[in-house]
Parts: sequence; C-alpha cells; structure tokens
Amino acid sequence: MIIWMIYVIAVSLLLGCAALALERGARLRKVATRGYWLAAMIASLVLPTIIASVSVELPDNVVPAASGKLVALRETTSIPLNAVLWQNPVSAQLARSQSLETVAKSAWLFVSMAMLAALVTNGIQLYRRKRAWRTREISGARVHVAPDVGPAVIGFLRPEIVVPAWLEESTPAAQASVVAHERSHLEAKDPQLFTVALCLVVLVPWNLPLWWQLRRLRHAIEVDCDARVIGAGVDAQQYGETLIAVGERQSSFIGAVAAMSESASLLEQRIQIMLSKPAKWWQVTSTALACLSLTLVAVAAQVSPPNKQPAETTTEGETHDVALPPDVLEHYVGDYQLSDSLVMHVTRSGAQLSVRISGQPAFQIRPTSSTHFYLQVPTIKAQLDFVAVGSGNASAVVLHQNGQNVTMPRIDAALAEQIESTLATRMQASTPTPGAEAALRRVIERGQAGLPTEYETMSPQLAEAARQQQANVQQVYSSLGAMQSMQFQGVGAQGEDAYLVKFEHGTMLFRIALDAKGIITGLQMRPL
Repeated sequence: MIIWMIYVIAVSLLLGCAALALERGARLRKVATRGYWLAAMIASLVLPTIIASVSVELPDNVVPAASGKLVALRETTSIPLNAVLWQNPVSAQLARSQSLETVAKSAWLFVSMAMLAALVTNGIQLYRRKRAWRTREISGARVHVAPDVGPAVIGFLRPEIVVPAWLEESTPAAQASVVAHERSHLEAKDPQLFTVALCLVVLVPWNLPLWWQLRRLRHAIEVDCDARVIGAGVDAQQYGETLIAVGERQSSFIGAVAAMSESASLLEQRIQIMLSKPAKWWQVTSTALACLSLTLVAVAAQVSPPNKQPAETTTEGETHDVALPPDVLEHYVGDYQLSDSLVMHVTRSGAQLSVRISGQPAFQIRPTSSTHFYLQVPTIKAQLDFVAVGSGNASAVVLHQNGQNVTMPRIDAALAEQIESTLATRMQASTPTPGAEAALRRVIERGQAGLPTEYETMSPQLAEAARQQQANVQQVYSSLGAMQSMQFQGVGAQGEDAYLVKFEHGTMLFRIALDAKGIITGLQMRPL
C-alpha cells in the first residue's frame, strides 16, 4: 500500500503541474481557471485507481490475434517507477513491511476521521455563532453581520453572505464591492465546489500534492471571482482598494469557506492579475502551455502502478493470465515440504489460490497455464509449477526463484502439522540447532581469512547464491575486522538460528539454518 501511495503522489504531482500550465495559459486568455484545478484533484484520485484496477476488452481491429482479450490498464503503461522501491526479497523485511503498511492504514484512517470530525465541529461552531449575528440589508443584499468574521460565504446547501461589523462604517462603494464579490461566489456555486475539493483531501490526507492543488484551487476561485466582478461593471480601482482594506483587517478563521481575504502575497497576485494587460505573443505562449499540459497528463497516465505484474509468457508467446475452474485448482490444494522445518501450504478461496510458507504471511498466486502460477506480489519474483498426476492431486510443486528451482513434494496433513509443531516447539524453547554455531564460525573465519567458501557444506541453491555474492561478502568481512564474540539470540519464525556477532569495527546479526544432515540451507547477515 505504501508503494501505491507513492505512485498516487507521483501522478498527483504531474497532474498538478499540468493544471498549473493550463492555468498560466488561461490567464493569458483571460478565462476562468478554477475548473482546471478541480479536474486535476479529481483525476489525481480517479486516474491511479482506474489504471491500477480496471480491465478493458480490446476490439478485434486493435488486437486481431487476441480478439476479446481482457487487458488490465496497468499493463499498458510503460514508465516504471524506481524498482528499488518495490523489491525486498528478504522475508524478515517483508514482514516488517507488512507491519508498516498496517500502521500506515491505521494512521490514514485516523487522520481522515480526525479531519472529518474537525470539519463537522467547525460547522457546528459556526452555526452556533451564526445565531448571535445580526441580519441586515447592505447594497441590496441580505447579509449577516458578525463582529469578527467575513467577508465570506458560509453554508453548503443554502450558502449565505457574512460580513464584518466594520464594513457598516465603510463607504457605499466599498460595501457594494464586497457584496458584489460574495454574490458572485454564490452565483458560481463556489462554496459547493470548494467543499467537494476539501472532501477529496479528507479522503487522502497523505497526498501532499493534493493539498497544493487545493490551495491553488482556492486562489483560482478568488481570481475568477475578481474577473467576474470587474466584468460586471465594478470599478477596478475601487475594487482593488477594497481588497487591500479587507486584507488589512483579516477576520478570524472560520474554516472551509469562500472568503474575500487572502494572504498578502496572494492578494498582491490577484491585484496584479486584475490590472495586467495581454502580453506580446500571448497566443503562442498559451498554445505552448496547453501542449505542455497535455504532455504532463500523458506522462501521468503512463506511470506504472505498483501492482503491475511482470509479463508471463505462455508457449504461444502471449502474455496474459488464464482462468482455471475451481475443481482444477482443488487438485493443487494441500501441503508441500520445502525443507526439514518448513512447509508450503496451498489453500483455495473460490477461484483464487494462496500460498503460505511457515513463518511467513500468505500471498495470492495467479495462473498463466493449467499448472504454471506466479506470485501476485511485486516485491517477490517467484513462480510455481505444479506437477500434475493425471486427473488427481498434484504430487509436487516446483518453486522458481532467484534462478534456482526447488522441488517440494506433497505431504499429508499429519506430517505438515508435525513439522509446524516441531518448529513452534523449537521457537518456544529457543534452543540452538546442534552444529549451527560451529558451522557459522567456520563460514566467518574462512571469509575473514580470504579463503573460498566451502560450497559442499551448503545446499545447491545456497551454494549458487554464495558464488554470486562472493566478492561482496569478502568486502564486508574485510571491513569488519577481527571477530570478538558470538552470542545466540533465539530461533526465528522459519526455524533459523540467530546469532549476534561482534567484530572489531561493527556488529552483525547472522541467521543460519541447517538440515538434518548438517547442510547449511539458509544464511543471512545484516548490520546492526
């Protein structure tokens, strides 16, 4: 989910920049700009959702050889985000990542609910204060007069104008300018528009570019309102002086409303926009900005969502999933032995299979043929082939990962339960595996001495991985210095022994797993 949030933020930033380009071009043409920002905010949420989840059926004239083929929109994008953000092959880090995502979801919900509660509380307080305000007619409009609120428009279903008490002492021209401004907000339904935009931010409060878009929208609402007021015949000089007077008497904050006053910098921009004259070559500049905006929108639509899966190629060379009936999937359900202490459990829910290895969370798998599946997780590059036996249950499953192939035979439920129970007992007792400490010491000592790894003491898969990482591991050992102590820390969720090893120039946490014959089947190291 966290990676999806980063993806949404990236798309929102691109769409915000596109809206900014359109706004600059629209200002040259002297047309309204608030619609661009509202469209950008809506697209910032809708576009990533559509691309990441919607599939379309391509017609024959688009894909003649694959008539009626369903294609997920996420598969049509071509600009992937940095893969480093999405890859995390270590199971322990995966577990921490899932825990972090759980915290992120809870924080997301809490902040959204807190913001919603704040808006409701603000509305209730405003309603209570409104009952104490006087009502009178100014410049032909029925308005509320408050001691320290306004000029602004309040309310969603039936918005009303509220002005500060000091406006009653102002000149008739100033009063007319203020009322004309607020009336323009009412006629353009600006309060409703801004409320909708604010609700979008409440839905995804972590989307910082969306907050920026909201601020730009609020400014655009005021600029558009200024243009409408001047266009209706209000004297520009008098109107500008009124804006300055209102800005010098900032009212107390009353929440999400269309207010006449803004910060000094934005107020200065509004006055400059009102008084600006068409620049030379403005048509060319406006067209260039529009083209830039379309380019940014196209780039945003091409950014790949994090749930984009690597293409799975079938014998025909096509790249798509297949649908398997539940009775076929049922033949794959069961338990498969990965090692002396680990079991892969395959379960079915409707037409969906899931796999879970001892000590790890469950993940869904998707079929590309009747026996071939891939893990539906961007952070794990793994594929599975079930070994079918006639029309009966699969006899084994072959795991393809990191260039290695591991065959896991099917075992009965009793043996699977026994393996899991033995692992749970070891974890509870926290007793080291006999020979594990000695094997780890020998690996470390040979590494520090610059001697080649004893690959014969490792499983074929681990030996191949060790060969590929030999140079990097040697650099790590040479930087650590002499080993000073080794202390057993406990048994991990997958039956591996954890050892805290202190060196002359650092401390490392090692995890080592041995099979019943003393062969090293797993070895990890990370700094502390």
